Amino acid sequence: MLNNISYIPSYYSGNMFQSNLQTTAPSYQTVSMTSPQTQAFYSIPAITSYYQPPVLAEQYNKQVASNAYSNTVQPAAATSVTPQKKMSPLLENFMKTQRPDGVSQVTLEPQKTSATPYKNHLRTLFQNNEAVIYAMIPRTFNAKDTNGDDIIDGGEESGTFLNAIERLDELVGYGVNTIHMLPIHEPGMEVALGTAGSIYAPKDYLGIDPKLDDPNDPRSVKEEAKQFIDECHKRGIAVMIDLPSCASVDMYKAKPELMATDEKGNPKTPQGWDDIRMFDPWQDEAKRTLNKELVDYHKRVIDLYQELGIDGIRADVARAKPVEFWDEIIPYARSKDPEFAFLAESYTYEDASPMLNMPKDRPEDLLAAGFDSYYGQYHIFNEWKTGKELNDYVIENLEMSKRLPKDKSLIGSFATHDDKSPMTNGGAPYCNMTTGLQMTLPMTNPYFVTGFESGDRYVYKFRDKIARESDTGNLKYFVHNEKLDLFNKSRRPGGENPEIGEFMTAMSKVRKQYNDIITKGSFIPLDEKRGDGEKIISYARSLNGKTLLIVANKDVNAAHKASVTVPGLRPDQQLNDLAPVYTKGDNISAAENRVELELAPASFHVFEINTPNIEKEAKGVYKQNL
Repeated sequence: MLNNISYIPSYYSGNMFQSNLQTTAPSYQTVSMTSPQTQAFYSIPAITSYYQPPVLAEQYNKQVASNAYSNTVQPAAATSVTPQKKMSPLLENFMKTQRPDGVSQVTLEPQKTSATPYKNHLRTLFQNNEAVIYAMIPRTFNAKDTNGDDIIDGGEESGTFLNAIERLDELVGYGVNTIHMLPIHEPGMEVALGTAGSIYAPKDYLGIDPKLDDPNDPRSVKEEAKQFIDECHKRGIAVMIDLPSCASVDMYKAKPELMATDEKGNPKTPQGWDDIRMFDPWQDEAKRTLNKELVDYHKRVIDLYQELGIDGIRADVARAKPVEFWDEIIPYARSKDPEFAFLAESYTYEDASPMLNMPKDRPEDLLAAGFDSYYGQYHIFNEWKTGKELNDYVIENLEMSKRLPKDKSLIGSFATHDDKSPMTNGGAPYCNMTTGLQMTLPMTNPYFVTGFESGDRYVYKFRDKIARESDTGNLKYFVHNEKLDLFNKSRRPGGENPEIGEFMTAMSKVRKQYNDIITKGSFIPLDEKRGDGEKIISYARSLNGKTLLIVANKDVNAAHKASVTVPGLRPDQQLNDLAPVYTKGDNISAAENRVELELAPASFHVFEINTPNIEKEAKGVYKQNL
C-alpha cells in the first residue's frame, strides 16, 4: 500500500498527496485545451465544484476557451502533454471569496428548472446504465461550520432539508441525476455512537428526524422533506433513499415482535456494532414462513417513502433479509409506482463486511428477485495488482448478466461511505482515474460520495475528543478515521481539490456525448501487451462501428510504458483526448494494430478511434444482457 512510500516522482500537476507521501507544496493548476471536445466539456452551464459557483461559469468558460493548448496526439508520433503551472486569476480571485468554513460568499444563480411535471424514471435509468449517483447525508450536506472546528455546535446551523436545496445546482453541474440520500430517520439514543447517533440505528422507520427541520420555517419536517425532493425533481434529479437493515436498541425494546434473538433469548447483533439489533425475517425459517409483522412494517415504510416522493431504495446490507422478503416488498412498491427502483448493497465474490449473524452475499438471487442494480466489487479496485484484474471483473459481471433477466446493472462503487477516502489511495489523480473508469465501463452507473468532488480526506479535528454538547448522552466524538462521519453533526463534506469536481463535470459530458457506446456498446479487453504493461488498464467500447479506446495507469507511484494491441488501429489515426489532462509526461501514439503508451502515475485517457471491424478482429468481445 501507500504507507511505506518515501519517494514519489514529480509526474503530477497539482495538489495530489497530503498524507503518507512526500511531495511538493500544494498548488493548483488549470488544465485547458483548445480541442473542440474539451471546450465543449467546460461549457456546461454550471461549473460548480466545491469552490466554484455557477455565477462564475460564463467568465470561466471564456478563459478556458482563450487558452492556447492542444491535447491532440499526432499520428505515429509521441506527444508530451504539459499542463499550465500557474493558478488561473479567476480561481485565485474566487478563493478570496470563501469563508474559512468553505462556504461561498458569492450569490449563486440557480439552474433552470423543468416546467414539465416530474415522472419517476429511476428504474429506467438503472436499466439503461444512465444513473449518475451522488450519496449525501442531509444533516451534514450543507452544514455551516463557521468557526472551522469541524463540529456543528454553539448555535451553528446543521444540515436540513431546506438548506440542502442550496447545493442542488452544484450537483447538476457535475452531471448528477440521482441522489442517494442516506437514512433520514431519527437515531436511537440508547448505546448510541457519537453525539448525534448513527444514521443506521433508527429509533423508528416511520418517523423523520426532527433535527432535519428548519427551525425558522413553520412547516413540519415531513413537508420540508417533500420540498427538498420536489426541488430535486425540478432539476431532473431522482431521489433514492437508504433503507437501513437493522434497528436501534430503542426500537428493539419498543418492537420486540420484529426482532431476532438467539437460543438464549439474547438480541442478535451484527458483529462489531453494539448500537444496532437485527430483525427476524422468519416466523418459521424451517418452513420458509416470513415474519408477517416485519413485512407489514416495511410496507408501511414504503408507503411513507412514496408519500414523500421518493423514487427508489438503496437496501442496506440487502443480504440481511431473505429473497422471500424482497419477493413481498418489491412488488408491493411497484404496484403503486412501476418505476420504483431497488439498489442492493451486495457484493460479488466476497463478503465486504463478514460478520457474525449475517448471511453471505448472494447478488444473483437478489437481482433475480427484482433488484435493478447492485454494489459490485469496485471498492477493492485499489487492492488489485494489475489492469487485467479490472477487465476480468468486468467480464465476470457481463457473463453474470446473461444468467439474469435483462437490464441488470451495478454501480461504480470505487468508494462508498463504508470505505476510506479515495484520496488515501493516491490523491486527486487516483480520484480522477477512477472517475474516468466508471464513466466509461459497461453495465455501470457512476457513483460518488459527498466530499469526493473536492477531495475530502474525512479527517475530523474532533475525532475521539470529549464533546461540548451531545444529543445522545455520549460525550465522545466517535468517528471512523478517514471515513465519512455517520455519527455526529459535523461539517459540510469538502476538501481542497476542486479539480476533481471539474473532471467529473468533463467526464459526465463525455458520457452524454457517447451515451449509446458507453451504455449499450460491447466491452473489448485489450490485455495483449508488450513491455511494462502489467499496471496499464486498456479496453475498448464499441457499437455500430464506432469505438472508444480507454487507457489508464493503475499505478499511482510510477510511470509505465507498453505497446498494447488494438485490432484495426492505423498509424495515421489521430488520437484526440476526450478527457481533460491532469498529469504530465504522458506520451501516446498510434501504430499498426497497436497503441504505444507511456503513462504517468494514475493517468487516464479516452479516444474515439476509427476501427469499424474491431469486434470481428478482437480475441474477446463481451456484451451485457440488454
